[in-house]
Amino acid sequence: MIVTCPSCGKKYQIPDEKIGKSAKRLRCRGCSEVFIVHPPRGGDSDAARKKASGDDGVQRAARLARVLASDMLIYNREVVDRARLEGNLAQVLETEIRRSWQLWRSRFPEESGAQPGLFQQALTEILASGDDSFQDWMPPSD
Repeated sequence: MIVTCPSCGKKYQIPDEKIGKSAKRLRCRGCSEVFIVHPPRGGDSDAARKKASGDDGVQRAARLARVLASDMLIYNREVVDRARLEGNLAQVLETEIRRSWQLWRSRFPEESGAQPGLFQQALTEILASGDDSFQDWMPPSD
C-alpha cells in the first residue's frame, strides 16, 4: 500500500503484510511526524485497485512512453520544430530517443520486447505530431 505522511506529504510504499491486521504507528523519515496507518480493507490493495482500474503493464508502458516523448518535445522545442521542417526529426533527436528508449525498456522490459510499437506510437503522436517521421523507426540495439 502507498502511505502518505499527513504533515509533509512524503510517500512510502509499504507491503500490505507489513501493516498486518491492526493499525500501526509510523514515523516519517522526512519530517519525523508520527502518524497512524490503518490496514487495507478487503479488496483495497494496490493490486486490486490496479486490476479494477484496468491499469495493467501495457497501459503503464504506453503512458510512460508518452511522457518520455512529451519531455523530449518540451525540452527540445526549437530543435524539434526545425527538424520537422527539415524532415530529419529521428536523426536529430537520435541521442535523446536512445536515452528515452533505454529508460522505458528498463522500466518495462516485457512490454519493450513484445510491443516496441507502444514507444514508436508515442514518438509518432507526440514528437512528430502524427506525421510518418518514425514509420521506419526500430528500437536501438545496445
